[in-house]
Amino acid sequence: MTAPELTTEQRQANLEKAMKIRKERSEIRAKISNGIYTAAIVVQRALEGEQAYAGMRVKQLINAMPGYGFKRTQALMKELHIAENKRVGGLGSVQAANLIMKLDGVEQ
Repeated sequence: MTAPELTTEQRQANLEKAMKIRKERSEIRAKISNGIYTAAIVVQRALEGEQAYAGMRVKQLINAMPGYGFKRTQALMKELHIAENKRVGGLGSVQAANLIMKLDGVEQ
């Protein structure tokens, strides 16, 4: 099965859409770093189906939190049994609740 042939206009539209999503994710990470967004907000919006939130990798979410670097992020993901490539929108209900509790200190 091969990829469908896209016209130049379709390809350009897809590139613009991808760039828009990347920019939104960058803004989300900045808001997390600045304390404007909590993990609960990001997970809730992902579960509501917002593409920029749902498509963000969990390790990017954790790493954006103040005080979390590479090692601490890896340790938390291992502790919570979250796969390295898991996206926020793909978290199970227990994983999401545990992640929020660890990052925000709030039970869901």
